Amino acid sequence: MSKTTSTAINNTNSHNKNTSASPPHYLMWFRRDLRLHDNTALAALCERANDNNALVSAVFFLTPKQWQAHDMSSTQLDHIARTLPILAKSLQKQLNITLSVQVCERFADCVESLSALCTANNISCVMANHEYEGNEIARDDELTKQLAKSDIEFIRWHDQCILPPQTITTNDDSMYQVFTPFYNKWRHTLDVGSIQIHHAPVVNKDHKANIKLTTASANTIKEIESISNIVVNDYQKPLQNNKAYQHIDRDAQLNHARETYPAGEVAVCHRLDQFIAEDINNYDISRDVPSLQATSQLSAYLTIGSISPRLCYLQATKALEKSHSNDSGTLNNSDSVNNNDINRWISELAWRDFYRHVLVNKPELIRHQAYKHETDAKIDWSYNQDDFEAWCTGKTGVPLVDAAMRCLNATGFMHNRLRMVTAMFLTKDLLIDWRLGERYFMQQLIDGDFASNNGGWQWSASTGTDAAPYFRIMNPFSQAKSHDPDGEFIKTWLPELKEVPSKILHSEEKLRKALIENNKSNNDLFGKLNYPVPIVEHKVARQLAIAEFKK
Repeated sequence: MSKTTSTAINNTNSHNKNTSASPPHYLMWFRRDLRLHDNTALAALCERANDNNALVSAVFFLTPKQWQAHDMSSTQLDHIARTLPILAKSLQKQLNITLSVQVCERFADCVESLSALCTANNISCVMANHEYEGNEIARDDELTKQLAKSDIEFIRWHDQCILPPQTITTNDDSMYQVFTPFYNKWRHTLDVGSIQIHHAPVVNKDHKANIKLTTASANTIKEIESISNIVVNDYQKPLQNNKAYQHIDRDAQLNHARETYPAGEVAVCHRLDQFIAEDINNYDISRDVPSLQATSQLSAYLTIGSISPRLCYLQATKALEKSHSNDSGTLNNSDSVNNNDINRWISELAWRDFYRHVLVNKPELIRHQAYKHETDAKIDWSYNQDDFEAWCTGKTGVPLVDAAMRCLNATGFMHNRLRMVTAMFLTKDLLIDWRLGERYFMQQLIDGDFASNNGGWQWSASTGTDAAPYFRIMNPFSQAKSHDPDGEFIKTWLPELKEVPSKILHSEEKLRKALIENNKSNNDLFGKLNYPVPIVEHKVARQLAIAEFKK
């Protein structure tokens, strides 16, 4: 286990010697770790509680105004809301812990409410798992000060990453700026070491932990469902009334997310098992085909912590070991070459760690700063509202880009290959500031995660760590030809193009010509094509972008 203690003085001994009539009372603060299995802070707190015969309670704060300021999507908030009652039920049934859910509009309110909760319930120790973004760190630092005044411990554990930030460094202890050497050391560290999976024991065996609640709180399953639904509905209202997002059917987006992402750790563990059994051995190739459901679909769960990244890694390595073994169960040296599919998926878990490590190393990223500030500063970024709106609404005239954006708007999810294509189109073909696209993605994605989203956008914009070289600019037409050869994905999301042959869809010149001719004539070769001519010519836009980055 890896932890940080918020108080300068460790009070463990004094708590062990508690001689008062009532037992000590500890509090688990859930954040982006909405699970029981392999929850580092929860396991540590329960173990300590049993050692000290202490009571354990748990709390989660819904912070809608803070999340709105952070551009959290309504689908992600809804996913959290759907998960909370399941978490509460599991905590009660498996560990004998009651979860209280409270509404605190902003993080500052959390500090006040949690401090009051500790005082009212004689809580002597609070545990939580680390969060690495700026406002979250400031919130925890302030809570540290407040609790220290009452001699209350606040202990945080590293849990979001497979290997904690600042543990994978170069020989001079600096952060890697390129992913590949980071990955090599990350993988070697895991190969020679071992990962501990944390199991929380049952607590509150001899006493019932009753916690005094404040207003706007809930601790029964029905109350938690009710208060969570109210927060989701209130969160939706300003989004539905915002003219900038009138192209999005919020109710349809939510319904799709609810059907696609059933809540809770049982559901996600089943999804992991299914992916390992059925799809991981085809991952390296199939992951780039957007019409296939060939990816793990675990990112939305990892983002809110319904599943542990360590569990994902261990399950993948078990599959890797199995693929390397012969029928007798021993390693077959002739067959010990790497399994590209499984290793590729493991590398995606490493990318997730990498971007969190980068964020800890460069906290200014949270304040809209580029990793490569000099590159970012010299670009004359565009803020053309018409171009940006065309990109947001899927009306650029570039089929793969438009299909990807309409898919995002309808489902709250976008395939990773398409995230790169659409981001590079916005930042290179249209030269629009990557920050606008980064924010739009966060506002829509059910798996929106600052570190990964920021890292991906800056990669595409060539302003980030390990960024794509500025002269390597994805051609959205050739990308469509490679990864959607029959136009299946494009035609699913752009039904107005269903009669257009893929050989035309995948050629900018042919598509432009067909659209212009179709608009001129009465022949309606492909029916009434209510689809725009591409708003830029890729070859020209590419040269302009290269010239801009060369400045």
